[in-house]
Amino acid sequence: MTPQRSTGKKEPKYLEEITFTTVDQSSLWNRANASYCSDLFLGRYNEKDLLHLLDKVGITAILHQKGYRNLVISIYRHEDFSSRLYVNFDSLDKETRIIELIVREGYFRPKQIFVEGYAFTEGLSILLIEWLALQDPRAAFSERRPRLPGQMYPGLGGLMNIQALLYRFARASEKDAIVDVPEHYHGAVIYSRKYSFFSPAEGGRIKAMMRDLNDRPLSDISFAIAFDCLRDRDTGQPLTWQPSEQVCPISSKVRQYVKSDPYKKILAESMQKHAYYIDWNRFDHLVAEGIKDEL
Repeated sequence: MTPQRSTGKKEPKYLEEITFTTVDQSSLWNRANASYCSDLFLGRYNEKDLLHLLDKVGITAILHQKGYRNLVISIYRHEDFSSRLYVNFDSLDKETRIIELIVREGYFRPKQIFVEGYAFTEGLSILLIEWLALQDPRAAFSERRPRLPGQMYPGLGGLMNIQALLYRFARASEKDAIVDVPEHYHGAVIYSRKYSFFSPAEGGRIKAMMRDLNDRPLSDISFAIAFDCLRDRDTGQPLTWQPSEQVCPISSKVRQYVKSDPYKKILAESMQKHAYYIDWNRFDHLVAEGIKDEL
């Protein structure tokens, strides 16, 4: 069975979108976005611009090293302020797709206040990552490069380069933050190098998982969590993966929030409070039944 990937609209857990209600939509593109055009990626970039930026952040060099030279750029814009960037080689066939990036611009405000003094009631201007895939369709999975949940092909590499590209996008349009809602545990781990959880308590729980769950490769751990093999160490109760927002600060107010002492205190207390383990007997049984092929 071919693994299925979801590229549907991501719904943040702790942030409420106010783009279409309390915020004037035109304010998404004021000041720095005076040259906005609805036919361009994020209203600003054409195919030539994007090729130039891919080269600037080092993605082109990575693609060339892997033998991908005849790059084909496709961009699409939608009325919900989302933009799609596809990079193929040689043709527009689905089998030649090497990069997929779907982002959405919007205003969001917290559904609850986690740290006193950081209510963000006026809303935060956010670049939300709806979908990101960097894949090498000519490569094969191996013991050294095992498949992760949701992958159809091995990773292309260059995630940090793409993050540099997203940072440029967000800075140019004066966003407060880049936000991702990791669909799987491995995504949260990988993004944690640059991103913080908007909820410090959620951040503490993930840090506790990263502390406790290290007895097998990340691919196994991520699959095990996806198939409800995660357990609370104190109670033995099964736990399900609950995605929530990770933020990469752009503005000083968001940077100050995730660096504030109260935020760090809540995160540390949450990390200390939680402990986890994986029911590997259950997972190994599920693997023997072929369940990994379903994700």
